Formats: sequence, C-alpha cells, structure tokens
Amino acid sequence: MKTNRWNKLWLLLIMLTAHVATAQQAPQYTQYIFNELVINPAYAGSKGILNINATYRSQWTGLEGAPTTQTLSVDGPTSNASIGWAAYLVNDKLGAQSHTGAYANLAVRLNMSKYSKLAFGVSAGAAQYKLDGTMLRQGSQVPDAAIPQGSESKILPDAKVGVFFNTERYFAGLTAANLIPFKSDDLVITTPRRHYFLSTGYMFDLSSNMRVKPSILIKEDFHSPTNIDLNTFLLFGDRFWVGGSYRTSMPMFANAEMKQLSKRNAAAALVQLYVTSKMRVGYSYDMSLNELNNYSSHEVSLGYSFFKKQGGRILTPRNL
Repeated sequence: MKTNRWNKLWLLLIMLTAHVATAQQAPQYTQYIFNELVINPAYAGSKGILNINATYRSQWTGLEGAPTTQTLSVDGPTSNASIGWAAYLVNDKLGAQSHTGAYANLAVRLNMSKYSKLAFGVSAGAAQYKLDGTMLRQGSQVPDAAIPQGSESKILPDAKVGVFFNTERYFAGLTAANLIPFKSDDLVITTPRRHYFLSTGYMFDLSSNMRVKPSILIKEDFHSPTNIDLNTFLLFGDRFWVGGSYRTSMPMFANAEMKQLSKRNAAAALVQLYVTSKMRVGYSYDMSLNELNNYSSHEVSLGYSFFKKQGGRILTPRNL
C-alpha cells in the first residue's frame, strides 16, 4: 500500500543518510570528472575560457521519493589570468526533504613552473532547506511529534574551500565543504555535515589519437563509511569520451554502528561527446550492486564553452 511504501522509503533514507536527525549526505554525482567545479571551488576558471555546465541526475529511477539533483554552473577567467570566478546553483531533493543553494566562487592560481599551477579557491553562498511533513504519511493514527504536520524551511549560510594542482597531464584536488555548522534542537530539517573530497588523476597517451585517464575520488565525513570512486576513461580524438566508474565504501573512520552501511557498491558507464568544438553532451548510467539493483540511476550533462583568441590563435579547453 502507498502508506507502507512511504514508511519503508523513509526508513531507507534514514539508513542512507546516516543519522538523518543531525545531518544529510552531500549530493551524488557521476560526471563530476568533467566539471570538478561541483566539488572543488579552486577549479573555477582553470580552463582559461568561459564555460556553462548543466546537470540533471535521477537516482534510483522508479523508486518513490528517490533523490534527484539539478545543477547549473558558469565559470571563467578574469582580466587577471591568475584569478578565476564561478557561480553555481544546485537543487537537491530526497524524499520529503530538499535544499536549493546559490554560491559564488573565487580562485587564485599560482604558476609553480611552466607547465604546473596551484590554485586556492573559496565558495560562499546560502541554501534553503525544506522538509514537507505532509509527504511523511504515518501508518499510525497517533501523530508523531518528531514529524511536522506541514512544511518547514530554513535559509542557512554555507561555504567551502579547496586546493587544486594541475599540470598538462596530472591533477589533484582537496576540498572541505559545508564549513558553517548549524545545530538546533527545535529544527527537524537536516543539513549536511562537513565533507572532505580528495581527487587525483593522470592522462596517458595510448596513441596519437587515443588517451586514457584513470582517476580516483575519496569522500569523507568521519562519521559515515568512506566513499571511494575508481574511474577510467578513454578519449578518442579529443572529442569522444567513454569509460566507467566503480563506487564503493568502507568504514575507515565510522563507528561500529555505521559499519552495516558500508555495502553501497555501484558501477557506472559514461559517455561524453563534443557535438561541436564548443558544445558537449554527456550521459551516465549507474547500477547499484546491492538490494537496490532493480533501480538504475541516470545523469545527463550539457556544457558550452565560449572560446577567445589570444596571440592570433583560438584557445581551446584543456582535458584536465
């Protein structure tokens, strides 16, 4: 019955968000490797041209109340080549809870050598968190005081900082997100706890027309199991990407009662095509390798770049 489905879903969300009464997880992405700005503010302006990126993700499609996420970002350089900027919007919904945020990023890049740069970035903004109590249908006729009878919302500040190092082939980034804590005994809305992201990757030449790019992303909050993404992508002719990811988690720092949440493995296949030299389209398909394997996840991305001329030649975006 519908009421029972909602009760089961809500229990599932409580498990997946690890103590939902105090914190929720950060939004999940598969195609972050093509727009690391969604993770690291120091990535702003790193390609040296103006870029617009949009992403839509539907996780566990077909499961009532499953997560959906939409993002829109724009970033580029300033008149000072050492400074990059970005603006970023995100809308994330999970069951009866949602949050919508707007952020501004600023990054400063230092030339470490002719081919390497080190960037420091900061992102600041605000997010509106909502909880719709009317969606949490209860199996009992007795009202639950922990569940609001209507909708509740709160606008809270948010910030993150990051470091990003890259050469023409190698990159590494470290981010600390959700830096402004918020706690209230009266507010039933959950807000994300602090997260840390570590990413690194390298581009290898396989031939004159083919490259391979392995990478890894580690996401940690020191309360839930550590999330690890292992990725490998092939690039053909600087135009077509194809590859896959394996996502797993392990209780590296989680306490004993959280260890049962470590079995959240998933695999993903991903393609991205530069339809023109300026426009790219990407799609990824995720499949859970656990009891949710009947529900797949889909993510679509669209990007557009505005090239400019410098010294008589057109600048093109880097692949890192």
